[in-house]
Amino acid sequence: MTPTSHEPGADFWGNLDRRIQAEWLLVTLALLSLTFALAWYGAPLGLARLDHAFYDKTLAASVRGVHDDRIVIVAIDDGSIEKLGYWPWRRALHARLLDRLRHARVVGLDIVFSDLNPSYPDDDDLLARAIARHGRVVLPLVVDGPRKTAAPPLPPLSRAAAAKGYINVYPDEDGVIRSLTLRQALADGTPVDHFVPAMLAVAGQPVEYGKRAGDRRLIPYAGAPGHFRLYPYSEVLSGAIPEEVFRDKHVIVGSWASGLGDAFPTPLSHDGEAMSGVEILANGLQAAMNDSWIAEPARWQAAILACLPVLLACAALRRLSPSKAFLASLAVLLLIFTGSWLALRFGQLWVPFTASLVGVALAYPVWGWRSQEAALQHIDRELNALNQERRRLDGGLPARSKRYGRTLSARISLLHDTVAQLRRARSNREETLRFLSHDMRAPQNSILALTELQSHPDSALPQDELLRRINSCAHKTLILVDGFVQLARAEAASMSRHPVNLVELVTQSCESYWASARNKNISIEFHDTPDEAWTRGDGVLLQRAWDNLLDNALKYSPPDTAIHCGIRAKGASWELSIRDHGRGMTDAQRQALFRPFIRFDEDSAGNPAGAGLGLAFVKTVIERHEGAIAVAAAAGGGTLFTITLPGDPDAPEGPAAPASA
Repeated sequence: MTPTSHEPGADFWGNLDRRIQAEWLLVTLALLSLTFALAWYGAPLGLARLDHAFYDKTLAASVRGVHDDRIVIVAIDDGSIEKLGYWPWRRALHARLLDRLRHARVVGLDIVFSDLNPSYPDDDDLLARAIARHGRVVLPLVVDGPRKTAAPPLPPLSRAAAAKGYINVYPDEDGVIRSLTLRQALADGTPVDHFVPAMLAVAGQPVEYGKRAGDRRLIPYAGAPGHFRLYPYSEVLSGAIPEEVFRDKHVIVGSWASGLGDAFPTPLSHDGEAMSGVEILANGLQAAMNDSWIAEPARWQAAILACLPVLLACAALRRLSPSKAFLASLAVLLLIFTGSWLALRFGQLWVPFTASLVGVALAYPVWGWRSQEAALQHIDRELNALNQERRRLDGGLPARSKRYGRTLSARISLLHDTVAQLRRARSNREETLRFLSHDMRAPQNSILALTELQSHPDSALPQDELLRRINSCAHKTLILVDGFVQLARAEAASMSRHPVNLVELVTQSCESYWASARNKNISIEFHDTPDEAWTRGDGVLLQRAWDNLLDNALKYSPPDTAIHCGIRAKGASWELSIRDHGRGMTDAQRQALFRPFIRFDEDSAGNPAGAGLGLAFVKTVIERHEGAIAVAAAAGGGTLFTITLPGDPDAPEGPAAPASA
């Protein structure tokens, strides 16, 4: 079987996509598990307090402000205490009140009658007869929480009452009354109803408990304290309120006075304002009459529902860009709040959502962490593979000019640097192909054409001319090959770094080209330089780079001119300059000056021969020595090349200062 070619790019992105998919599954499962656990164990973890706070705000925003006119409160308020005397009142007054409420459908006396009143022993019988005459009076029980026993009213009152129900309300851990428990079992297993269903049973509207009789029922409060129709006890007793007002009404009689202590905070309380116990009972009675309790899902159902927004957020994160995923996460958070309000407002359903908020809030940063880490790990592996391949091809890597850390920005910079190298490599490949297909083929084709002409006697050239032309083509080929090889070595070969005296380097170059300059009557001036200028690098490459610049200056300078060379200190670096008085160049030519295989005015008369690789070689060598090269030129005004190389702080005598400014 013939092996298929390996495609690193496709393999990279394929592996990355599979890794991202696996990371997404792990992140999604982890967040769903966390959300489920938070929803399941919300109470011991303290999330219930946050759920209560969200519930209170949502309920306050969902209140419809409608109360049932069938419910009336007869309040033992401060005005009634002022008129009738200090509390507790004689039970004979309660008996008279019941006679005034004889048209009511049911009367709930939210007043505890568990103790005898020795001062008025006959009042209990008066009240018992009044309760019996009315026939639709409900009396309260008080359940002792730890012992689960109920304290009933006095026996004659208990026998006369149509029904009895406990009036205990159980606040949440923050002390707020949000619910009622409509039935519970005493220590002996006897079931006992709450005051609210006891009243409805007497009124002929029994409550259907269903399978969850002992579960708490969230109260859909009709409004802030004082929302129900209320009549002062003293005015009802005195007849100021007509008896017909109470016909077929559900009447609750209870304390409203500030000093009686029967008041509790509710979800609709503001600035410490409490709601009286009798009004809490009225709200519960309204909910039971209309079956408008706010439902809560079972514990496992609430945990599953809490996971749905997290799953939605994770699905969006997998398919969207980071910016859109962030907006999608915010949209899911908004959807949680909006959905909870709609469910409470129109569906009478409350689903705690703090666990969902935590899960969705964590989704974006956790997914960003894992997806970026996966991508960066793949980038690191690909970069390592690329470096190993370069080591195999080059026999060694050039030293990096920058140090990269392990942070995200550092690795992105490394990726950017590598991509830039790949782009340069692609550009170099295209230029190499062009070089091989055109520049290298042209002189070879010329030699083949000359030999073809020489094979025919009528077109044969004289031997001297033939050899001259072949020699020219071969010489041009050698120039191209030499320039190409030099550039390739400068780009890929490893460099040996050792101290290099730039003054000595420039001096040797000037002496080497003295004869060529003399032939054109050009003077090479090298003055006002320091005694020594040390840098670290490859002396051979630096020497060849400077030779290329000096050679170009000689080629493009007219006779009887001068070339100025100089070295001066610039901070911790050395600045080398070479100026000629040649033809100069335009701005467009200056922009493309260091590109390989670029030659200007190639067809102009007297233009020096070359491959267009010399300045590309110079730029490559200087950059690999962590330096920079700049050019300043104008058409017809000569050219100035400036090279900046870092100084060597470990030079034998330290960095030298220039001889003159």
